[in-house]
Amino acid sequence: MRLTRRGLGGLGVAALAPSAVLAQAGVVRSLPMPCLSQQGDILGLVLEGRGAPAGRVVTFGQVFAQGDLPRGAGLAARLADGKAVPLQADVKVRHVDGSARFALLALAAPALAAGEQAGVVLHRGPAVAAAPFAPDLSRRSAILHLADQRLDLMAGLRQALREPAALWQAGPLAVQARIMQPMLVGRVTSLRVVADLTLTADGAIAIDLWLRNDGAMRPGGGALAYTARLLLEGREALVAELARHHHYTGWGRLLRSGPTPAFVRPDATYLAEAGATPRYDLSTGVEARLLESMGQRAREAAWASALGPRFVTQQMGRTGGRADIGPMTMPQAAWLQTGDPRAAAFAIGQAEAAGSIPWHFWDTEAGRWMDTRRWPELWTDGRGGAAPGGLAQPIAQDTGWSLASSHQPDLATLPWLLTGRRAFLDEVQAQACWCVLGQWPRARGTAGQPGLAEGVNVVRDNQVRGAAWSLRQLDNAAWASPEAEPNADWLREVAAANWGWIRQQLPRWTRAQGEAQGWIPGEYGSPGLLPPWQQDYFAAIAAAAARRGNADAQAVLDWMTNFLAGRFLMGPQGFPPHDGAAYLLAMQADADARNPLRSWRQIGAATRAASLSNGNGWSKTEGDYAQLALQSLAAVIDASGSGAARAAYDWLSQAGAPFTGVADYRRDPLLNIVPRGRPRVPNDMPRCR
Repeated sequence: MRLTRRGLGGLGVAALAPSAVLAQAGVVRSLPMPCLSQQGDILGLVLEGRGAPAGRVVTFGQVFAQGDLPRGAGLAARLADGKAVPLQADVKVRHVDGSARFALLALAAPALAAGEQAGVVLHRGPAVAAAPFAPDLSRRSAILHLADQRLDLMAGLRQALREPAALWQAGPLAVQARIMQPMLVGRVTSLRVVADLTLTADGAIAIDLWLRNDGAMRPGGGALAYTARLLLEGREALVAELARHHHYTGWGRLLRSGPTPAFVRPDATYLAEAGATPRYDLSTGVEARLLESMGQRAREAAWASALGPRFVTQQMGRTGGRADIGPMTMPQAAWLQTGDPRAAAFAIGQAEAAGSIPWHFWDTEAGRWMDTRRWPELWTDGRGGAAPGGLAQPIAQDTGWSLASSHQPDLATLPWLLTGRRAFLDEVQAQACWCVLGQWPRARGTAGQPGLAEGVNVVRDNQVRGAAWSLRQLDNAAWASPEAEPNADWLREVAAANWGWIRQQLPRWTRAQGEAQGWIPGEYGSPGLLPPWQQDYFAAIAAAAARRGNADAQAVLDWMTNFLAGRFLMGPQGFPPHDGAAYLLAMQADADARNPLRSWRQIGAATRAASLSNGNGWSKTEGDYAQLALQSLAAVIDASGSGAARAAYDWLSQAGAPFTGVADYRRDPLLNIVPRGRPRVPNDMPRCR
């Protein structure tokens, strides 16, 4: 099925043409970040008040570019007037040079009225050793009632405080610990409670409470029913009745005592420079109507239900352009491009909804997500057969979800990086492990056999888009997981092995592809045809890995550039540039996949003969193929500075292709990605404040 305009019906704007949206609503742009004016300044943030008093601690995640916060350096914060703001940093992930890559921050915010904003600059400072504050827990309580059982979460925190090495955060502003407890409900053995408890120096408690029915490969696993009730400081904070909690799924909510802390607006430009995100265009803005729709949907009753999908497409195999598929999701892209709290809440809510997807397989004995170290033969698909080739309890058919690696969204990586909620790291890792275990074992290879990626290959015999999204998940999990995480080493090894394997294939693919070399072979379903937009998916993921320092991914991207750019530049060689954004290209003269056409002229002629050519126009369907090409070319330019990619980008951006106008990106910001220094709209807004 051809890609169509992304289905935004769930957000209430599908029926409106871009001009109609513009007429009815304004445009929301990202706020300028605080100016960096002193030596040692790293980045700026904007706090938006929720009416809390001075000293209310806000906790969040922050990515750092390599070298910005060296090992041994301290991190401090100040307001625009120079006043210091108390700050605590717990570094969780480091770059290869030892500098901080990702940290959990706790900041004692100034008093801010609802909607009032204050700029904060993070800067290097002397490292100050500060002992964790010692909370008085004698009168604090957090009790979970689950079915007929009672779990004292505060007792678990008291125990964790006796073991400082087990604390996830530890400093003068915040301490956090994880309480994980298996629960036997009736005869079902697969449920566990996972609670991340944070106490802050202002006296508040935050509990990120998750009920995960994900224990795998053990007797007694399966679906269950229960009532859950949380009493926080003696008051009912949560109650939920679940008639059926499916196996391999989970749900959770973040619950707090005390005033709501300030909202943190991130610096999207800095995140792109640090390699955390694509380089989104902050000049265009996003339609206010889209953000209003997100806010409205998040207030609907269905949004609050446990295990609800929250507008994530449950039938993942559904083809066509979707708001949840890309380098990240559309709500996440809107969050970055505007900093708007409504987009943030929607994206965070969908990260919580990721728990309801049945791709969570917890290895109770190993204390980690299942991977090929203990389960080399496992295929989580229902066709895997009896354990250990398949799951001991197969995924139920009535979960409401249908899984497909070729159409999987990344719901949790950005929320993990911006909020620091450990539950979202769980989601990132669980999905990455499924990307391997959900792959057909014959395609992923046999563990222990010679060759790179044997047993964990997610590219060979896969659709190119399935390979792209699986590599996206593996790369993100490997890049964003703390070293101490039990799955971290495996994730890094698997991601590296796959990129190494792809690089090994380049000489063979080059010999086969001739002058049009640069496209990744893969399964599509139509022999002899190649969808160039799937190459754009793959290139975007290769560029993301290359920008993070992956030399193998950089080599793959450099090789792909000949095809990615050439399809728009080879008119003199007989390939119409409009066909660079076609739905399909004819790449073979016969049914033998080993004999692809080797010249641009041959491919152009075969595409015309098959009635697939755009000619001198564009696809008659509402495809976003030109958008996909522009974002991949922009990513190539950022990663390598390719002159050919620049020339192709310049031609395509001025060619009048469908859905490449400013109004289109404002209405649907998912692919609003540009090269460094190339905004679509000249912007007279100050770059900093």
